[in-house]
Amino acid sequence: MSAALFPILDNDGDRKPLVGIARLAAQGEHVRDGHHVEYLTLPVRSLLNRCDSPRMPFTWTVNPYRGCEFACKYCYARYTHEFMELRDPLDFEQRIFIKQQAAALLRRDLRKIKRGESIAIGTATDPYQPAEKRAEITRAVLEELALHRGLDIGIVTKSNLVVRDIDVLRRVAQHNALWVNLTVTTTDAELARILEPRAPRPDLRLDAIRQLNAAGIPAGAGCAPIIPGITV
Repeated sequence: MSAALFPILDNDGDRKPLVGIARLAAQGEHVRDGHHVEYLTLPVRSLLNRCDSPRMPFTWTVNPYRGCEFACKYCYARYTHEFMELRDPLDFEQRIFIKQQAAALLRRDLRKIKRGESIAIGTATDPYQPAEKRAEITRAVLEELALHRGLDIGIVTKSNLVVRDIDVLRRVAQHNALWVNLTVTTTDAELARILEPRAPRPDLRLDAIRQLNAAGIPAGAGCAPIIPGITV
């Protein structure tokens, strides 16, 4: 991909050099196209990101992708594509970046974690969005986590694809604290299709919770976000 797709202009109209995550995104290679979606690789320097907000119950975050195809209308993370100089709000759901060398980077980064610190997977993009079916970056992350002990891990998703990984989730849970949280904004399928147009139906998510618990993997539903006058 050419940096020309990510232009930054100064006050004189001249192009300014890309820096940071914008430069890395411009180096991404086209993988394939889906339904109004473009998938691209993203070379990154780290997979584990520190969360310094005192309001959050976790210390570290892992997001295997940038952008999310589920296109939730209320998504708070759309602005993150602006860091890559992609400022059209639709870019967040139509340009999905697949992080490269995820397992190797995580193996290195896990040395930063101290006792009592927790890891949240899927805080800005869904780790089980459609790209995961082929890319399997989230599964690679879990395979790496299964090799470690004493970690506190939480996964947040709207997708029943998570049940595909029951085998590796069991291995992760053997020596680590693990919780899988499936977001169920509403049980009204028609309303869900409006709010979360490309996410799996609510009943499929509830069934995934049942399957996970039946397999011995702690899982539950997160009723969020609460939208007054719409979901309550």
